[in-house]
Amino acid sequence: MRKEISIPIIGIAAGELMMYYNRVDLGLGIHMTNLLIMVLLLIFSNLSEEVKSVFQSLLLLLLLRMVSLSMPQFSSTALLWFPLVYGVMFIPIYLVIKNQQISAKELGVNFSRLHIYLPAALLIGGGMATIEYSLIKPAPLIESIGLPSLALMVIVMFFFVAASEEFIFRSILQTRLERAVGLKYGLLLSSSLFGIMHAGYGTAGEVLLAGLFGGILGYIFQKTRSLPLIVAVHGTANVILFGVLPIIIA
Repeated sequence: MRKEISIPIIGIAAGELMMYYNRVDLGLGIHMTNLLIMVLLLIFSNLSEEVKSVFQSLLLLLLLRMVSLSMPQFSSTALLWFPLVYGVMFIPIYLVIKNQQISAKELGVNFSRLHIYLPAALLIGGGMATIEYSLIKPAPLIESIGLPSLALMVIVMFFFVAASEEFIFRSILQTRLERAVGLKYGLLLSSSLFGIMHAGYGTAGEVLLAGLFGGILGYIFQKTRSLPLIVAVHGTANVILFGVLPIIIA
């Protein structure tokens, strides 16, 4: 792997490791330093365009973490915090896509074969949620599984959380890494970073499981290049994990 790419990835991992050990101040300091260095390199270095495109993609991860840490809780309903954080992230996502002129095809924005993909997405997402629930047992983000609560949960988890994260980790980061280091290492690095960015849960098992699920999503994306499919898998998993299972089992 290229040294220019490995160093900022190690920096992101170090910052998230501090989050894992509840050293948020130190972790945020590492992330801010990493962000500043990458921005300066983007402006003043003569790195290749492939490496610079990876840097821009990695900046999205740092921005996601910083926004999530700095966004105040305006509502007593925890679920409504997610649109604030992930809604903001669509701005830098758009700017990266525009700057790099990433085509809709490369992003995976196509809706072909959805009649086949959607049932598969529900099954895969449900399986992922069931496995993950057995490990972390999260509190429910909704009070009941009535239609209004479930509808709000679906909107938030599909159109904000899953869409934003899949644009970042698969459509942008994974495809940039694939161009720089190849399909195999692109998939490995993007899924590893997906796992690392879940260090805030505070368990090594969750990081490993998120990395595994990130690998599954990345592999599906490589084979289908369908962003709607992996958004459907991710969104389904989140709705069941943070909405349905905690209420039913409790």
